[in-house]
Amino acid sequence: MASFVQLIPLSELAPGQAAAIRNSIVDRMVTDAVRLLNLTADRLVVRDIRAKDDITLYTGSSAAGVEDWGCLTGTTANAYETMATGTMGDQRFLGIFGVKVSDILAVTALKFSIGNADRAIWQLQQLSEEDSYIGFAPTGIIIPAATVYTISRYVRNVSNVANIVLKGVIVEPRGQVITP
Repeated sequence: MASFVQLIPLSELAPGQAAAIRNSIVDRMVTDAVRLLNLTADRLVVRDIRAKDDITLYTGSSAAGVEDWGCLTGTTANAYETMATGTMGDQRFLGIFGVKVSDILAVTALKFSIGNADRAIWQLQQLSEEDSYIGFAPTGIIIPAATVYTISRYVRNVSNVANIVLKGVIVEPRGQVITP
């Protein structure tokens, strides 16, 4: 599956293409949630990822515990280290369709392992070609309910702030977090 995943710099997307990528991922997630949770689509909510509660970000070697995408890299250079890990909630689906980074000096790649298998590696350095440092993945990364996941970052510079904002959504039954 990793061979189909690519990270495209925002500057290379046509107008409306970023929204089309996001909407495609959301549609896939809602379809899966309806089927697996035996709920109708109107009983689901789609919301933004929360850095503190939906995925536990690690700053260095400990959990950050704050609602902020900024984190401090660990103490080993030129190696992957865990950025977030856990098991997705029983009735929660996470879809990641892009990333925004503050720069590419501290962290140069992200690796997604889902269900104990590497699913994608996003090379972040290509995003430096444009000032926005934003990239979108047409096939996205979906972490199904009750599935083990690890998101790792490739650290180039140790003990540096790495502001890595994952662009994505959560699909879950209404009332778990929000009840619109």
